[in-house]
Amino acid sequence: MMSSEVNDVNVKAEIEKVIRKIAEERSLSLPALKDDTEIVDELGFSSMMVAGLIANLEEEFGVDPFQDEDVMITDIRTIKHLCDVYVSCLARSR
Repeated sequence: MMSSEVNDVNVKAEIEKVIRKIAEERSLSLPALKDDTEIVDELGFSSMMVAGLIANLEEEFGVDPFQDEDVMITDIRTIKHLCDVYVSCLARSR
């Protein structure tokens, strides 16, 4: 996704796509994905799955919002929170 325009909708769609891909690989059935869906508590993602999610998103977006200490991966609870972190990181990297 190398379009010059990054918006919340694109980021959210991409994050949801990667979440679905990882869940499928692990045979995990997912509830409906909403902004306030908790990645660990509601989706059942283990820490290894979250690490995979972050690795996939870094590859997809070309940024790692967790490389500096502003944001800790352990602070991320919901899909919306994850989207916000990537949207702001992508905005800074432009």
